[in-house]
Formats: sequence, C-alpha cells, structure tokens
Amino acid sequence: MRVVTYGFVAALGFASTAAGADPDLAKKATEILRANCYRCHGQDGTVEGGLNYVLDFAKLLDRRKVLPDNPAGSPLIRRITSDTMPPAGEKPRPTEAEIEVLKEWIRSGAAPVSPGATRTAVSAADVQGLILADLEKIDRRARRFHRYFTLTHLYNAGLGDDELQTYRNALSKLVNSLSWHPTVRAPEPIDPAKTIFRIDLRWYMWDATVWNRVLQDYPYGVLDDSATAKAVMIGAGTKMPAVRADWFVATASRAPLYYDVLQLPGNLAELDRQLRVDAQVNIQQERVMRVGFNGSGVSRSNRLLERHDSVHGAYWRTYDFEEVPQNLIERGGLQADRRSLFSFPLGPGLVETPFTHAGGEVIFALPNGLHAYYICDSVNARLDKAPIKIVSDPRRPDRAVEAGVSCMSCHITGILPKADQVRDHLEKNPKAFGRGDSDLIKALYPAKELSLAKMGEDAKAYAAAIAKTGGKIARFEAVSTITLKYEADLDLPTAAAEAGVSPDELRKKIDEFAVLGKSLGALRVAGGTVARQVWVQTFGDLARDLRLGTLFAASANGGLTADNTGEADPLEAQGNVANRVAFSPDGRRALVAAGDRSVRVWDVERALDVKRLIGHTGSVWAVAFSGDGTKAISGGVDGTVRVWDLATNSTTELKRLDGHAALVTGVALSPDGSKALSVGYDGAAIWWDVSTGKEIRRQEWPNRYAHALDFFPAKKLAAVALDRQVVLWNVATGEVVKTWDAHTKAVTTVRFAEDGRVLLTGGDDRLVKVWNAETGAEVAKLAGHEGSVRGVSLKPGGRWLLSASSDRTVRLWDVSKQAEVAAFRKHAAPVLTAEFLPSGTKTISGDRDLSNKIWDVAKFLTGTGTANLVPPPPPDTIPMAKD
Repeated sequence: MRVVTYGFVAALGFASTAAGADPDLAKKATEILRANCYRCHGQDGTVEGGLNYVLDFAKLLDRRKVLPDNPAGSPLIRRITSDTMPPAGEKPRPTEAEIEVLKEWIRSGAAPVSPGATRTAVSAADVQGLILADLEKIDRRARRFHRYFTLTHLYNAGLGDDELQTYRNALSKLVNSLSWHPTVRAPEPIDPAKTIFRIDLRWYMWDATVWNRVLQDYPYGVLDDSATAKAVMIGAGTKMPAVRADWFVATASRAPLYYDVLQLPGNLAELDRQLRVDAQVNIQQERVMRVGFNGSGVSRSNRLLERHDSVHGAYWRTYDFEEVPQNLIERGGLQADRRSLFSFPLGPGLVETPFTHAGGEVIFALPNGLHAYYICDSVNARLDKAPIKIVSDPRRPDRAVEAGVSCMSCHITGILPKADQVRDHLEKNPKAFGRGDSDLIKALYPAKELSLAKMGEDAKAYAAAIAKTGGKIARFEAVSTITLKYEADLDLPTAAAEAGVSPDELRKKIDEFAVLGKSLGALRVAGGTVARQVWVQTFGDLARDLRLGTLFAASANGGLTADNTGEADPLEAQGNVANRVAFSPDGRRALVAAGDRSVRVWDVERALDVKRLIGHTGSVWAVAFSGDGTKAISGGVDGTVRVWDLATNSTTELKRLDGHAALVTGVALSPDGSKALSVGYDGAAIWWDVSTGKEIRRQEWPNRYAHALDFFPAKKLAAVALDRQVVLWNVATGEVVKTWDAHTKAVTTVRFAEDGRVLLTGGDDRLVKVWNAETGAEVAKLAGHEGSVRGVSLKPGGRWLLSASSDRTVRLWDVSKQAEVAAFRKHAAPVLTAEFLPSGTKTISGDRDLSNKIWDVAKFLTGTGTANLVPPPPPDTIPMAKD
C-alpha cells in the first residue's frame, strides 16, 4: 500500500532553524490556538473564513498562513494583531503575552508538536472490502437498501480530521435536506478513520430510482473486477453502491439533480398541492404574513416575503422584481411602475392593479425540520437558476442563484430576519392608498415585531434540525463551502489521490500517454493545476490508461426489482461480455458464461457462436464441460444450475437444478456427466444427481461467499474458494477434509493439478499460490500481477504455471524458482482463463470481450528441460495454434 506522510512541509520549514528552539514552544502555540481560534477554525468541522485546520501546523505552513522566521509577514499573526481574529466581541482572545509566544514559535521555525505521522492510503480494493464487511453485518434481506459515500480520496490526499469533519457535516446536512422522512439520520461511518459512510435508502424515503438518478451524473464510477466488488454489487443490488461524498455534496446540492433527488414537480402549483398550501385562499383569508423591504442583498430591487403554514411547518415564498427604471409615462401622465412593491403592495387576485413580479424562491420545511428550496419564474414554472438580472449570488462562479446551494449559503439561519418596511411606508403615507386597501395591507403586513418574532421561531426550529445532523449554525455554511472546494482547480497531489495513485505514478502516466499529457500536462509543472471540468472530461481516459477498471455507464443499469429497491441483476451486462470462460481440453471450443443471460458454445478458431443455450433469467457466472465433452453445466444470478446437451444440435437444457438462494459462482460435472457440483454466494456447496435433479449432499457455510470451485473426481474431492480460505470437501462422505487461510483477500480461482496432490489458487490480492493439497502447506507464492487473478493452470510436470488476470495479462511462471518468466500483453480486456494446449508449448486464453489469444511459449521453455519431457508433447490440435 501507498504510504502518505503528513507534517512534511512543517518538517522542511523548521529543519534548519528549530535546532535550538524551545521544545515547549509548539505545545504552547497549540494551546493558545486551541483556546482562542479552534472553536471557529476546525472544531467539529467549523470552517469560518474557509479555514478549518488551525491546529494542523503542516497545513498552516503549506498554505502560507504561517511563514517560518517571519512573524510579521504571517497572515495568522497579522489577523490576530489587527483584532480581526477572533472577531470583535469574541472571547476568549489571545493576550499580548500569548501573541509573543506565537511570534517566537514562528521565529523558531514553526515546529509541530511532534514529527509528522504516516498514514497508509486506503485503496479502492480496501474500500470494497470494508463495504462488504459492513454488508455482512446486515440482515441479508436488508442489504439491498444500503448505499455508501466515501471520503477516502481526501483522506489519502492528506486532509486532517478537522477538515474531513467539515465534509462529514456537509454530507449529513445535505442528505437530510433531500429527505421526506420525519426523522433526521446522519450517515454512519463504517471504518475507524470515518471515511466511508453507510446510508439506508429508507432513511430518506429514497429508492432505486432516486439512486440511479444520482448515478446518471456520476463521472467517477469505475467497476472493479474483483470478487469482493461482485459480492458487494449482489448484496446491495446495484452496480455502483458507493459514490464520492464531495462530488455528491457539490452536485446534489444544485439543480437539476437537487430537484430530482427531492422529487420536486415542474410547477409550483403542484408543489403547493403536495404541501397542502393554497396561497390564493390563504391570502384571501388573511392567513399569511408578509414582509416587504428594499436592499435584500440578493435581489437587485425590492423583495417580498410571504409566510404560509404547510403540513410540515413554515412555507416562505419570495416575490422578486425587476429594477424599476424611474417612472413610466402612461395615458399622458406619470404612473408608478407595478414593479415597485411600495407602490403596489397587493398581489394578483386581490386588487385590479396588483404588483408585477418576475419570479421568486420558495423555502419550505421538510418533515424533519430542515429546509428545501424551489426557484420559479413569474408563472411559477420551476427554474434551475434564477435570472441574474433579478437576483445574484456572488459566491457562485457565474453569480447566478442556483436552487439548493445558493439558498443554503444565503439562508444559513433559515429565514434571514428582515424588518418589514411596507407597513411603515403606509403609515407615513396614509393618503397613498384607499381605506379598503389600507386595511388589507395592514392585515397582510403585520407589525415588524410580530413578523420578526415569527422568523425567530422558524430559525430556532431550523437550528434544532441542523443540530440533529451533527452540524451547527455558523457564518460559513458547510454544503456551499464544500461545493466551492470541490469546484476548485486540482493540483498534482489532489489529482493523484482522486485517481488512487501516487503523484509520481500519475506524473509517469501523463508522460506515457499522449491523451493524458494533452489534458493534464499542467500537473507536471511545479505548482500547476487543472480545472475540475477538464479533470472530469479526462477521467475516462485516466481510468483506461491507469487500468483502474471499467468506466461505469449509468445507461447500462439493468431492470429494477418489483419493489424498486435495486437492480434485479446488477451483474447483467449488455453486448458481448464474458463472465467466465472454460476451454475444452483440445482448445477448439469454449463455454462462455455471458452477461446477457446466455451460455455460448464458442468456436475458438472461427471466433463465433455455434450454439447459444438460453434459459437462465440472470447473467451467467459459472460454466464447465463434462469430462467427455458431451455436456455443459452453468450457474448464474438466478440461483439455478443448468445442465445442457452438447452432443446434439439441441439447445434445450437437460436438467434444471434448484437449490441455491443466491448467485452460483462455481460448477463442475463428473466425467460421465451424471453428477454435478455447485457453489454460490449463499455459502452452500451442493452435490447433485443430474438425472433426478435431487440433492445428494449439501454443505453450508452461513454468511460466507464461495467464489469458485474445482473438482478432482478420482478422490471425490472439491476445492472451494470460500472468502479468503480454501476448503476441501469430500462429496462422497460429506466430510470437510481441510480448511486453511489462503489469501489476504478473496480467493478467486482454485485448480487441482493432474495428480490432485497440488492445488493452485489465485486471489484479489493479486497473488498466485501453490499448495500441498494433502497438508495445506504453501509451496510457492508468485507475485507480479497488477490485478485480481482470474485463472490458473499447471503444465504436466509441475514446473510451469500459467495465470490470467484482470490486469489484462497472462503470465508464465517457473514454480521451482518462484519467478515470473514472461508476460503476455495482447489482451485488451481482463483475462478470465488461460490453459496450456496439448502441445505444451502454446497457451490459449480468453477475456471479457470474448477474445481468445494463442501464445507461443516455446522460446521461454527452451533449455529449461522441455526436451526431456516424458511423454513427448503431442502435435498442436487446432490449426490456429501453429500461426
């Protein structure tokens, strides 16, 4: 694993100057900053002024808030000595003596309290493992409701816990602000570092449709080809159960995704109907409270607030107006413009000449007390952004007010308290309105003391809801702050962390691939950055060139379950996608377990289907030939095992075997095809009588995942890849002969050697291992693959081993030397299996794109004993192998 070091900037900064420094200075500086500054700049994720790392001295140096040897030039000291930090009125404040201590600490080099700690980076595979471990703690039926948010890339980039807490606060606030559930539920961390968070869709009244809508916009989805990832997808019922939390905060807080997750309608009238708000009736019956004023800070002109009661609490609507261009001449005289609220304080439906507004914003209480937002035009049609000529948000890049994020950044306390000016205007200009209008205005615009009190009540309720999310009301709101941080340009360390590699690795890949160099070349320059938009556009190329996995496409999502909790088959794939390949002994035919629910009988030489076996109702993940080649067996997501006739032209299944409750991952047939063996994600291994379709024997490992199997008929012995272990099971007696820990991650493939005394395994830990099958002792460990190992085979004689991997390579190993001899890199997709052909000097391999490749390995074996093989190798049996 990659190791990230923190505190390195500070270490460099004070190395030459701190040798004679007082060792207590750093400790004293920490105590002073904690007492006077930390409450606003890091504690519980507070991020006033955009600074939430005041106790992280490495960050203070790196971001030039502190300049070693230069107290007067350090922004931190300048803010403190100018009395702008802490702000006026804040207590406690640093004393003159404490300020001198801070200056002395900086003069001595600004050393940290202790040397920078090291942190082990969390890989994508680690994330999958942590999620699977979490899912396994949840009842199997409930797993399909669970989804995850990650901050691991920010952890890997070096953000401290205080900085990460700001992200946690923002995530908790946003998901609850997108919820129709009456209870606030904060996402729950599943790892010690609190970088992966679990939610239950039901907590927020979401479903698979909502989650899939989120995935439609997700640009960083990479499908991991590991067994662990497959188990996660099956458990959660989705191809993509986790998304980055910072992306979600920055994207789901902005329309249109904001509206879609909240499932808000396209017109305000329909939203009002859902909230049981009849604005016209409420106004007519004087059940509203209006506040009118100039100078809102957002609107360019006057603004009107109007409060209704909805079924969930407060419902505030604004009426915004275009700027009034002095007076207009109408009918020969000067007439007040109807865009002036003070001239026309009564709205449509109340008087013959109502005000004319240009649109507005609605802020309404959700069932849990948090607020939702809606922007509309003058006819109440929904808008993603408000016209900038009407209102503006200086915090957004284009200054446009965006539904969600702009509203949150402005309405930090809920409804901002504003004193009404319309009633004062009426009272000071009693002749401006007739008696009837005056009375109505007074009824709709109460005394400012009453409206301010009601705003205070609503703000108090909102603050209580915010507190339940784990956050608090502060001048710098978490969601909008994190959105701006996400949208900022990326430097090399940040980009590398997002890609899951080290900065040096990313720099090398930028040099190696022209496409990356064209888009990301600026990252190679010291201090260089790339725009977030460029990074998103390049991420697909990055995933391909760094071999991160297959880029996720939301359009490939399968059909949903009847209860709309997830995909019916999250492993299903469109087009020619192979999940498993099994070659016949002569290499002429292959069985393909396909992602489109079919089993394909493949002519290797002609590269085409000669038969498609249709019957599975989900994607197929396990296939095998019978010993005599006359039958095939398959298993898939539908939990069924099916036996097929290969001796005739029939495509009808011979037998369907029902007994598994989950994905079937491994199958085998006895030499004559009369018996069958299967394992699956229900933790069951079943020995079948094919003719009757009945179970002969069953072995169960509850809450475990069986990823693969191999069968050695002579001893009636099955090798089962069970999570990270290997289990040997005697199908004749039902005895579990031996169990041992084989890999540090899931065992993905098992294979007996010809005599059954040697067992080969491969795993998600990228290792190939050779075992004594009788004792369980490790014979050899072969490292070199850069992805999960998918297939292994041993050449007769036991010296030469072949392995296939998701890193798109086939590798040849010398077991006696525990060394890699050669790597075959002609595949363009993850390789699923590789076998020695009968000649012994050529191999055949198949990948997920249904491509089969021949590799001549004779030159690697020359002079290493192949001439003395007994018996001599037979001739090649398929013509293409001679090419």
